[in-house]
Amino acid sequence: MKKYLLLIMLPLCMLTAKATGHYYLHTWTYGGLSREYYLYIPAHYDSTKPTPVVLVLHGLGDTISNFKSINMNLVADTANFIFAMPQAITDPLAGASAWNSGAGEFGFTLNSNVDDVGFLNAILDSTAAYYNVDQTRLYSTGFSMGGFMTNRLGCELNNRIAAIASVSGTIGTYLTCSPTRVVPACHFHGTADQVVAYTGDMFGNDPEQLVAYWRSHDGCDSIPVIDTLPKLVPDTLTFIHYTYPNGKFGSDVEFYKVVNGTHEWIYEQNMNYSVAIWQFFYKHKWVDQTTAVNEVPATVELKVFPNPANDLLNIEFNGLSSNTRQQLVITDLTGRVVLRSELPVNQSIQQIDTRNWAAGSYTYNVKGNDNAVVARGMFVVAH
Repeated sequence: MKKYLLLIMLPLCMLTAKATGHYYLHTWTYGGLSREYYLYIPAHYDSTKPTPVVLVLHGLGDTISNFKSINMNLVADTANFIFAMPQAITDPLAGASAWNSGAGEFGFTLNSNVDDVGFLNAILDSTAAYYNVDQTRLYSTGFSMGGFMTNRLGCELNNRIAAIASVSGTIGTYLTCSPTRVVPACHFHGTADQVVAYTGDMFGNDPEQLVAYWRSHDGCDSIPVIDTLPKLVPDTLTFIHYTYPNGKFGSDVEFYKVVNGTHEWIYEQNMNYSVAIWQFFYKHKWVDQTTAVNEVPATVELKVFPNPANDLLNIEFNGLSSNTRQQLVITDLTGRVVLRSELPVNQSIQQIDTRNWAAGSYTYNVKGNDNAVVARGMFVVAH
């Protein structure tokens, strides 16, 4: 099994990009402290087009050089987004790099006097000063303490962050979370996590409590859609995917419960956290919730499986009107249209042959008569 915990790299069969981007190391002073971060510019960055930005936060005691091993750059090159990977400050008592995330125990939190929220916000400002940034598509993800910090950004920086995704890190015990906006959220957690326990988390709320919090805050359905991910290769893990749809302003909450999973960022054939996180982010953008009208649910419901696809992709759809033409458009992440077809009204499943498609990520849109998008999503082809 190939996963971040073991620092083993997955062969590049699941994501293939024709070119590679570049890491740039930035060092500056913020809040009287010397701070640094990697900024990754993807291979297909186009300065004429607004580009999403993702904050990628490492765990307790880690370094940004080591955390590059999650291979987020492969996803960025395929999906064409910028990401920043900042370094946390070393806590003088713990002797380890740590975010001021609100996670702690016995009344003690690490780096409690460090303004990490301000630092991360300043990274977004700096990136936007030099690159064409899509301000409606700013996201944060993180592992372990980086997951705790990501949830803090969801609580306190939701005036900018469009969506969050945390891995093995929840809302810290000493953080008062009072978001003023709806925040789409995704979480990944192993039931055998030996550091941030699945039940009885010493540093924050339990993962199911975290998911319940964001689901309630966002106004999502209380009953989830549940599916178990198929196994491409045999292993001891089971990935159960919970989706809580129909939140306010088009939001939803997703939860990946990893049965037998430990404290790890998984990057293997059965599950690629980096890909799944981008698939979640892709669905969401920042909207002005003070004036925006709550979005109407899509008139077409789509289910795409298997995902990742190998030779054949099935698209199951409901809600088609016999009086309305619905067009399916699939593009790769460079914007090239690979399929355009009209959805048939007399059947509920369309099968697509992907054997000759390049491995990588693809987006799909369903458009109605007025060319408005009524459903969209993302899938991966892996040969």
